[in-house]
Order: sequence, then structure tokens, then C-alpha cells
Amino acid sequence: MEDDPDWVEQLRVQIRGRKDPWVVLEGRHAVEAAVAGWWDLAGILATEGSGWEPPEWSGLEVLRKPSDYLDAVAGYRFHRGVLGLAKLPDETEDVAGLMAEVEADALVVICPRLADASNAGAIIRNAAALGAKAVIFGKEGVSPFERKSVRASSGALFRIPVRVADGGQILRCLKTAGFQMIGAAVGEGTRRIDRAEIEPGRVAVIVGSEEEGLGSFWEAACDELTHLPMDSGMDSLNAAAASAIFLWEIRRRRQESVERPD
Repeated sequence: MEDDPDWVEQLRVQIRGRKDPWVVLEGRHAVEAAVAGWWDLAGILATEGSGWEPPEWSGLEVLRKPSDYLDAVAGYRFHRGVLGLAKLPDETEDVAGLMAEVEADALVVICPRLADASNAGAIIRNAAALGAKAVIFGKEGVSPFERKSVRASSGALFRIPVRVADGGQILRCLKTAGFQMIGAAVGEGTRRIDRAEIEPGRVAVIVGSEEEGLGSFWEAACDELTHLPMDSGMDSLNAAAASAIFLWEIRRRRQESVERPD
């Protein structure tokens, strides 16, 4: 529409096919999380009857429109009442800087070639809930900033560092920063995660693609290939579910080693 701000037209475009550096925020929880994470917001749309306001300290204003206007912008009947458009932080591709800054015992998750955006968001949520310090995605896979990923992360995308880089660069940064790499795999030559040798210090959990797993490149790069013991003839879990179990087990093992008397 002629009187709309430029960012509203950009929001329409990004809803139909997102491209960096833009991120679409659906619902007030996503908007509030982005604001709390100090992301740069281009604008916020809200229905006239929603009554929602951004935090006063943010200085952000809300463009209020009828609900059918938000439906038209979204391209479908939109029930969440609030839409936002944000820009990615400048450091989104800075893996080397992040790896140099994390703690000496940091736990991170690496997803080199993940294909499903909902899995990406769920893995980010798992990482934030289970003590990981960052999640790094390969450019060869799905972007963690797609709308489905943002929704599935339940705000975690804005609470922990999320980076996207070339797989080779990710591997070099992990090696340089001294990470032990634990691969989530299946088949011969793998060890149960509860029996894996988890060393003190920095640890990276490598989660492969849903269809092809880690692939030969990342299998060769890992210090330890591990699997989850399965029953009923199953050999693997959904990538997001598996990531939660791997993270929980590593966290449990670390807590036990701290609590265990000398």
C-alpha cells in the first residue's frame, strides 16, 4: 500500500522468501526475545485490539492495523497479533571470534548440513536449555533464521550465540580452539554416548543431516563417534531429539565428575 513504511513492504517480501540479513518475527514472544537480545528491529506490526506494547526502554513504536491487514501482510490468516522484522547481528558469520571467547569448558553444537528448519530451531532450544554456549550451522544446510526455525526455537535463537559459516571454516575454528568433537552417528565403529570418553575442556557435539548423517568429511574429523542405544529395531532418532539426549548425557557426566569426591 502506498502509505506503508518501507519496512512493511520488506516484511511482505521476506515472509514469502526470506533472505539475509532479514529475520521475520511471528508473535509477541519472538519480538520480545529479539528486543531483549538487542537485535536491530526495522519495525513492529500489531493488531489494533492486541493491547501489546514493546518494553518502554526499547524506544520502539508499534504500527497498529486491523487484523485483516496483518493477514494480508502475512499472506495467510494470522492469529498471533504481532509481526516484526529484524536484521541479523553483524557477528553472525564470526565463528573464529566466538570460539576464541567461549569458556575453557564450553559445550557447543555443530550442525553442518541440517535440512529441516524446525529441527534447527528445536536444536537451538535444546542447546539453550541444556547448557550449550552456542550453535553453529553450516552454509551447506538450512538457515537457522528461517521462520520455522525462529518459531521452533521459542526465543532461544536470541538468547545464545548462533552462527552460520562454511563447513571447512567451522572445522578449522574448532581445531584451533581445542574442541573435542563428539559425532552423533550410527553403525559400526561407534560407541554408546554413555560410554564415550568425554575429556575435560571444550566439547563440540556434531549433528549430521536428517537423511545422510555426518558424512565422511565430518566422521573423519570427529575425535569420537557415538550413538544412542535403541530398542525395537530402530537405529536413529529425529536430529533434534537426539541432540537433546547427547547434550543431557554430556552435562550429566560433567556434573558427576564435579560432584564425585577425590
